[in-house]
Amino acid sequence: MKVVLLPFAFFSFFSGCQESVFRSLQKTDELFVYEGLPHPIRENPSFEKEKHRKDVLQIDGHWFYQSKVKASGQIHDGLMKLLLDESCLRILNSNLPAKDCGTFHPDYAIMWNSDGAENYLMICYTCSEAILIREDKCTTFNLHEYSKWANVLSEFQFNRPR
Repeated sequence: MKVVLLPFAFFSFFSGCQESVFRSLQKTDELFVYEGLPHPIRENPSFEKEKHRKDVLQIDGHWFYQSKVKASGQIHDGLMKLLLDESCLRILNSNLPAKDCGTFHPDYAIMWNSDGAENYLMICYTCSEAILIREDKCTTFNLHEYSKWANVLSEFQFNRPR
């Protein structure tokens, strides 16, 4: 019987983490998006130039353009739909081998406030992963439905050189 309960407890623990993310989203009406700087390795010359601008900041060691843009209307609704759809973000299986795409580099960060804390979901298109930063804790997710994410977040590309 213990053998059957152990996988169930493991799954329940990680499902609970994901559910708490969804609950925190349901406590907010506002979503903001930060645009990430160019990739520090693949686009190094552009990254080096951009990181010296006066309108950039770091969030948890990752570089973003300082202006956070409020998501509104259909864009807000589209982001909320993706964030609340459990099939679009799945907790990363720690048994999978590491991806060979370099260090995590977020293309975008989605920010919302919940229970007095700022929450950031940083999205990396290169490795198809997302990292949730909440109360100094990080949870890594596999990013599914890539084209849907890219479609909605493309509305927030204002600063990054093309």
